[in-house]
Amino acid sequence: QPRGFFGANVDPRTGSEYRGKKGNLYEGGLRIPFIARWPGKIKPGQVTDHLGYFPDILPTVAEVTGAKAPGDIDGISLLPTLIGEQAAGHAQQQHEFLYWEIGGFTAIRKGNWRADLPRPNAEWELYDLSTDPGETKDISAEHGDVLKELVRLAEEAHEPVREGTFSRGDRHERDRRAKFGKHDETPTAKSDGKMHVIPPEGLIPNKDWKLVRASSENSGNQKYAANAFDGNPGTVWHTQFSPELAQPPHELVVDLGATYEIEGFRYLARQDSGWNGAFGKTEFSVSNSAEEFSDPVATTTFRKNREAQSANLKRPVIGRYVRIRILSEVNGEPWASAAEIGVVGHKPE
Repeated sequence: QPRGFFGANVDPRTGSEYRGKKGNLYEGGLRIPFIARWPGKIKPGQVTDHLGYFPDILPTVAEVTGAKAPGDIDGISLLPTLIGEQAAGHAQQQHEFLYWEIGGFTAIRKGNWRADLPRPNAEWELYDLSTDPGETKDISAEHGDVLKELVRLAEEAHEPVREGTFSRGDRHERDRRAKFGKHDETPTAKSDGKMHVIPPEGLIPNKDWKLVRASSENSGNQKYAANAFDGNPGTVWHTQFSPELAQPPHELVVDLGATYEIEGFRYLARQDSGWNGAFGKTEFSVSNSAEEFSDPVATTTFRKNREAQSANLKRPVIGRYVRIRILSEVNGEPWASAAEIGVVGHKPE
């Protein structure tokens, strides 16, 4: 299995892993080999210590092809480093700093100083990569002035996320799948071909259900909240992870279409090969108002199980609106997902 994806890359000088791995912004999630080959243009066998990163690819390709790169990007062309400053016709620009954000994690590097904010409510960490490339010792207390300057630069570099527009959504989806190593036709069923369903016994029909509100949904890949009760176990509701990561607790409020005597709830985890978002600790509340809910009528912790799981009430309750609140995920991750949610009950006599 390749390093850098399944685990952190190794410092070639020491043989030790960098901290972190793909998906976070420590050095192990960012520092990877960069190899370029261009016969007749790039001299073979060169090694450079130029500090660059992925936004530099666009302006480099633009310069090579004679195109004009947008003016509002963070990258700079690497062409002088690749073919030499004389051949490129200008000196190699240098970054004042490098800045990253992903899923609530923020990082900034200026020279060998590196500051990390692993979570929005965490404390900033500071490392000197010249002496500590593994980021093992936080020296923010000893170098408060350095950290203050890096935090200032990070705050200036941050911009609110703006969701892009796409002339063809299928192209965007193909690009997204390619990024995460999936084929164009991603199967929805499990690899063994079996797909579980919620047993129909006692279920309130969902044909009249309506989504009142959802704390979030990931609309970019059609993981809509309404998928959680569309009767199709092959579709999935997934909380938002792009363009920003929605943090727990997550919530759905559903209108059952009429008042029912409710006896319990059913949960069906996603039926593909993943567990991302599978409910852990979950609360169910019932009300006659979509805006006000009292204490939960059922609280349970679901397990890693593809089959339908139950949360039954000690005694029935009457109501029209159901709130499902997901407090945790089976793997401790910050998202939530569901193939189907069912409600057990009947019309009051």
